[in-house]
Amino acid sequence: MDRLSEMEAFAAVVDQGGFTGAAQKLGISKSAVSKHVSSLEGRLGARLLNRTTRRVNPTDIGLVYYDRARTVLNAALQADAAVQGMQAEPTGTLQILAPSDFGACVLAPLVAEYLSRNPGVDVNLVLGHDTAEATSADIDLSISLGTKPDSALRSHKLDTVSRMLVASPGYLERHGRPARIEDLAQHALLHQLDTGGDPFWTLVSSSGEARVVRSRGRLAANSGSCLKDSAIAGMGIAFLPDFLIEDAIAKGQLQNAMPVLPLQTAPLYVAHAPSNGSLPRVRSFVQFLLDTYQGEAETADRAIA
Repeated sequence: MDRLSEMEAFAAVVDQGGFTGAAQKLGISKSAVSKHVSSLEGRLGARLLNRTTRRVNPTDIGLVYYDRARTVLNAALQADAAVQGMQAEPTGTLQILAPSDFGACVLAPLVAEYLSRNPGVDVNLVLGHDTAEATSADIDLSISLGTKPDSALRSHKLDTVSRMLVASPGYLERHGRPARIEDLAQHALLHQLDTGGDPFWTLVSSSGEARVVRSRGRLAANSGSCLKDSAIAGMGIAFLPDFLIEDAIAKGQLQNAMPVLPLQTAPLYVAHAPSNGSLPRVRSFVQFLLDTYQGEAETADRAIA
């Protein structure tokens, strides 16, 4: 016989104080309950119940076994509930933390599409650069660009975003185009202000070496859109992701300031606390992002082929 069924029958007898009550609770016949308990006692080689004409009580060994069996049965119930919950329709409010520029330019349209597919979910989209907030209990999941999520979080890589040093044609005419990373020290650099420390860039040289650039100009901002507009205005060189500058490059407002450099890339992650992974709204949104980016990659592969 099935061990879990034997445990369940035995625990029900103890809980109900007899075979009749156990049979009613389990929805099976009294003889079936008796067979399960007899099979259990035979397999264990021990008497678990003292049977009288009025009541059935567990033996000392039976009490010990009951405690252990109840733990196993509760765990089985929790496992069933977890699977059922994971298959439930997503509901509730989804709290998402994302970098400001990525959130506004890329994530917001994706959120709109997700909401159209999941009418039971609301989204609070928190835009900022403070990645420390990603471990906050108020945040269901977070998006990070370039920085690997905290090891306490469960993360999934979505994509690789390309970044480029850009400047206006007018700025490059006045100041020249830097030929080496060292030449950037002679230029006005428009840096992103993130939390903590002085702003800097990490660039990969033509030889594949990672180089840190800390020189700065007269402007730094915590908005990539602001830096893009400043670069278009001829204030200096900015280091910006493709989703922010594609349109300006197509219009001729910005140019690649250092085409001698290899493509600069940064990983894009979605992350959440392990305990949030079982929430249908979190699981469904993560899967939505994975499907979206995987689908775009497959489309690009077909186009290249």
